[in-house]
Amino acid sequence: MHIKCSMVLFHLVLVCILPLIRSEETCSADSLESSCHARYAQFDFKGWDFPLGLYSNQLDEITDVEVEVKFGSVPDYLHGSLYRVGAGLYSLGGERRVNNLIDGLGKLHRWSFDKETGKVRVSSKFVRSDLYNRTVAAQEIPPMQYMGEIHPPLTTFEKLKVLLYDRQNDNTNVAVWDLGTLGVTTTTEQPLYIDNDYVTLNFLRKYVPPSFDKSIFETEFLSASHFNRHPTTGASINYKILLPFDMGIFSGKTSPAYHFYEFETNSAGEIVTKALGHIPVPSDDLRIVHSFGVTEHYVILPRFNMCFSFKDPIFIGGNIFWDARRPTVFDVLSLETKETLSFKFTAYEAQHIINSFERYNSKGELEIVLDFPTRVYPVEYHEETIYDVLNVEKWRDPNWKSSDHAIRINDRPRITRFVLNTVTGEGHDHDFPVMWNAPKDSGIEFPTFNPNFRGIPYCYAYLQVSNRDLQSAMGLIKLDLCKEESIGWEEKNKFPVEPIFVPRPGSTDEDDGVVMSPVLDSTDNSTSLYIWSAKNLEVLAIVDTPVTVPFTLHGLWFDGK
Repeated sequence: MHIKCSMVLFHLVLVCILPLIRSEETCSADSLESSCHARYAQFDFKGWDFPLGLYSNQLDEITDVEVEVKFGSVPDYLHGSLYRVGAGLYSLGGERRVNNLIDGLGKLHRWSFDKETGKVRVSSKFVRSDLYNRTVAAQEIPPMQYMGEIHPPLTTFEKLKVLLYDRQNDNTNVAVWDLGTLGVTTTTEQPLYIDNDYVTLNFLRKYVPPSFDKSIFETEFLSASHFNRHPTTGASINYKILLPFDMGIFSGKTSPAYHFYEFETNSAGEIVTKALGHIPVPSDDLRIVHSFGVTEHYVILPRFNMCFSFKDPIFIGGNIFWDARRPTVFDVLSLETKETLSFKFTAYEAQHIINSFERYNSKGELEIVLDFPTRVYPVEYHEETIYDVLNVEKWRDPNWKSSDHAIRINDRPRITRFVLNTVTGEGHDHDFPVMWNAPKDSGIEFPTFNPNFRGIPYCYAYLQVSNRDLQSAMGLIKLDLCKEESIGWEEKNKFPVEPIFVPRPGSTDEDDGVVMSPVLDSTDNSTSLYIWSAKNLEVLAIVDTPVTVPFTLHGLWFDGK
């Protein structure tokens, strides 16, 4: 049974972040660290207005509209498009509504740059999934599998209808990828994809690439919203969980496994898979793996402590739980030999990898290095934590505090480096210093880096910073992991989401390029696209956007599109 489990909801849980401004000597009295460092970014987040436009219906659509640059100038080397996707509709006409960021119907956005003409154009359109089409036809959100809450609650008959008759939830509202050459691909936490036209964002096709190593006694379950690339070949890689349902009688498989594939386009233009290997896991220890590592010779499956059960086939959020008693496990699959290694660590919560690479230590032993934004594991949590943290209706309540519902879930956010020794089979982890000062309960998430440094040693990471309890205040930070220092950007009532790095063509300097993100102005709920220098986070250009862009989870730059 296909189950939509858009775990982005937790990467958002993780995103109680704190925006940064330029490093200063003075620090907030309630900052995360007791002492302040002049080389660390500072955040204030005081007196902001709530960004209602990020978390409400935004139904307007536009197609390839030319827009103005209202501040600065766009770097003359930018030639391509930024695509982003996220929820844009929580109710339509009828009584039924959803209130979770992961249940909102997906809306795709595009900002295109033509270096020849200097023009910038914008498109914004709902992904024409089956769920969206049925919603429009009924003028109401239909019965569906859901992550948070659905009002009014589904009746027993409606639940049966979802199980027996309704097609799988195809609301691809989490991430985008260039899976083929037909259009921009929107994804979610299952192996079902929708391609959309590069310019108009019109629906092109929906498909589930076949798994040729799957027996008739297995069913496909979850996959990652985030594809990854091989650092040399550029091949797109992802996994599918295959579940045997015959107890091994015919399939010979008694437990599920994460099957990794390389995705490619065949001569007919179809997306097909090539098996790279698989990692078996106990049937009672399925984890949500939102992103993973790929190096020159290995694929790394980070099984952090967000676990999945099969209690409820309709209320998906009720199946997800944290378990601090289980170790975090990094499973390593050799792309050459197909052999696997496992490394165990204390319980961590993390969703988004920054980068992964191979190196040799002083003894000549090959090590795999992976960096993640992580959090101290919440040993205690309320039952509603998993799905309530992304309840947009509660966010609009000025008296609601996420810390009342998620006990210290963002305590001590940090960047953690995991080092896996492939020779000794030993792993160790260490935290980078907390290179920012910000109000209590701020978090750091949604990392990006220069894609030209994928799979090799690097220094710079760019992330969003936010604080859910201070009107969802948001900012950006640039971390130098080599020098252990940072700079940041914060402007009152300006709400940037995940930054995307676009390198300057031909440059070998790691931070030579720009980062960009749509930014909502909470004073009038308008959106502009901001372009910052990747070196110093100076605003280079602000691009007008004719529609309000709601919270987008993830994006990707498509060069030349």
